[in-house]
Amino acid sequence: MKKGVKIFARIVSILLLVLIIIICYIRFSRAIDPYIYRASSSKEKFNSAYKHQELILNLEDNTKIHAAIFKPNSVKVKASIFHHLGNGMDLNNAQLTYKALLDSGYQIFAYERRGFAGSSGEDDNSLTLKKDALEIFDIFKKREDIKNTDIIIWGVSLGGIFATMNAAERNNDIKGLVLEGTFSSFPDVAKHYASEINLENYKWLIPLILNNDFPTNKEIKKVTKPVVIIHSTEDKLIPFNLGKNIFNNSNKINTTFWKIKGAHVKGIINYEQEYLNKFNEMLSH
Repeated sequence: MKKGVKIFARIVSILLLVLIIIICYIRFSRAIDPYIYRASSSKEKFNSAYKHQELILNLEDNTKIHAAIFKPNSVKVKASIFHHLGNGMDLNNAQLTYKALLDSGYQIFAYERRGFAGSSGEDDNSLTLKKDALEIFDIFKKREDIKNTDIIIWGVSLGGIFATMNAAERNNDIKGLVLEGTFSSFPDVAKHYASEINLENYKWLIPLILNNDFPTNKEIKKVTKPVVIIHSTEDKLIPFNLGKNIFNNSNKINTTFWKIKGAHVKGIINYEQEYLNKFNEMLSH
């Protein structure tokens, strides 16, 4: 009997050791990162009916980032927007949401993350993408046509985690932050999808194997400029409660939560004037 117990204990110990090794490998090799950011993109060449300047930004590691700055056609520039795009969103489809902002006098800068659409490099590491976002923002803010303008950072969906980090790290350089359809952390959204595919009993593994390089619910506390968090109660991709979680962890004195209806990140389309007003109100602070 004792011998059987010892053998069983040894087997359990070996299995636990194997599990720990697998968890450590997945976490520290960042094996999941490519699956988070990799998305298919249209092969269609970038084209725009808006007044714009297409850009290729050379980063420190020689990665080339495809970007563009869109300009108002007939009105004076009143402020600049730095737009962090959602996953799978390139310049061609991002610009479809810009009309009201451009007509109102905002110039809008957007870029495609490394390894996606027109940008070179590999989008397989959260820390590299985080560094890219800050490097690109620093290039952007030094432009002659940006220097003397107020800057609002705008992030939608996955782009919202980059936007919040960007605002937290460059708080003194910006006028405000607008988020829509963003989630509070990667572990939070991963736990949601684990439940969706009947892996409820394995949710405890998620914080162990998934790096949380973009803890939006913590980064939001560092932003002291005006913040607007927008989330639809009908969002089927990123649950409403994950957006509300960001607000619950924010500085309430400078943060507004706007509950809307409609599909994922369609607020700028469904509530065009109200959305525009959120940007305009930031300029008055």
